[in-house]
Amino acid sequence: MNKTNGLIAEQSKKRIAEAMLKVMNIYDYKEITVTQITQEAQISRKTFYRHFRDRDEVLKHLFYSLYQECLSSIIKSGIHRYWDLVQCFFDFWEKNAATLNLIKGSNLLPQLFEESYARSFEVFRTIRSSELSEQYKAQLPYLLAYSLGGMNSMLIKWLEDGMVIPSSTLISCLKEGFRSDLL
Repeated sequence: MNKTNGLIAEQSKKRIAEAMLKVMNIYDYKEITVTQITQEAQISRKTFYRHFRDRDEVLKHLFYSLYQECLSSIIKSGIHRYWDLVQCFFDFWEKNAATLNLIKGSNLLPQLFEESYARSFEVFRTIRSSELSEQYKAQLPYLLAYSLGGMNSMLIKWLEDGMVIPSSTLISCLKEGFRSDLL
């Protein structure tokens, strides 16, 4: 595949994912059909099936794109410390609150969180190093599961409370709680 065709394919995938988000504003995810997505994206079913097998693959692509965008912001920020990473994570979701609320409204947070765990190893290698990742390979799955479990639970609580507290305040409260005798 040449570079132009690859770019066109990525644009089509993005258009399809954006169309699914628009349809999710109207229908629950379980009710969404490929026809609704293709109509919203203004593409043919043939184009849809050239890129995706079904709506679940579109959802996986959407989650992958979100995590790539989050990772990109982590890399651009030059983050190498844990609390900076946590702040970046919550800043990202604060910017993408509408999408996060759609995902929650369709009861898809467990799938999103599953993807976050799978991507956490890449994030760790990016902000720390492959060598450190290899050195702690026995402990790392547990450390990442613990850390992400807390972050994802906090994300749910923040969503339930309407995300009215700015992410920076949220993280400051969390850091203060860990420094105190509260926990």
